[in-house]
Amino acid sequence: MKEIVKLIRFDYITSRNSALPFFCGMLIISLLLAVFGVFNPMFNIFLIIACVGFFAPSMAATQKPEYRRVQGILPVSRAAFVRAEFAEYMLGVVASETITLILMGINKLSKLYEIFPRNFEVFCKEIHEADRIYFENGVEFKFVHLVIFVSVLLIVQIAFIAMRSDIEKHQHDIRNVLLTFSLAILVFIVSIILVTRGIIPPYNEWLFPSTDVGTWIWGITLNAAAVALGILFCHITLKKTADYEV
Repeated sequence: MKEIVKLIRFDYITSRNSALPFFCGMLIISLLLAVFGVFNPMFNIFLIIACVGFFAPSMAATQKPEYRRVQGILPVSRAAFVRAEFAEYMLGVVASETITLILMGINKLSKLYEIFPRNFEVFCKEIHEADRIYFENGVEFKFVHLVIFVSVLLIVQIAFIAMRSDIEKHQHDIRNVLLTFSLAILVFIVSIILVTRGIIPPYNEWLFPSTDVGTWIWGITLNAAAVALGILFCHITLKKTADYEV
């Protein structure tokens, strides 16, 4: 465990100059919007996606020849490198998801938008009270459902891409993450269109829970399943790369 913590810290030090300003900028903007009660619901998703920008430089740095040479001289095992890699990616997404949900809670409790001029206050109030996404024919789900869905999707796809990259000995390509994520969102949008046109039955009736307690149970269960799948990918990677040179 100590080896994993040290390696994650090493990755952070390696990439913080390029990653930290971007992520902190997104976080500060999100916090200000939340405190004033105008945390745009769609911005919630962009904050989650921003977490990819936080560890993307690390994903690239760990594949450079000079980093590989450092791996060869550090007194840690290959298994520790692989476990640290997967832990870093999954914890990054879960942390961003948690931060986003906290900011959504702060936004819900805040009404500081009332200090703004009247016309702007009305606009901010509409954003503040937006809690759900509505479509025709009864398709409806909360923004928190979308946040959890995006987070779980990122955990699974990043872990899968990391597994393939390590086994096939090629660089982690952040474009693959963005491509698969975009395809999944496209499928999601197409499914909404099909529902609104009556081609398939509304899935929100059985997929998204209607109560707050149900939403938390649903979210925790999905996250736990995604992390478990990531751990499985990690074990597969360890087994397949056991004979690789460090």
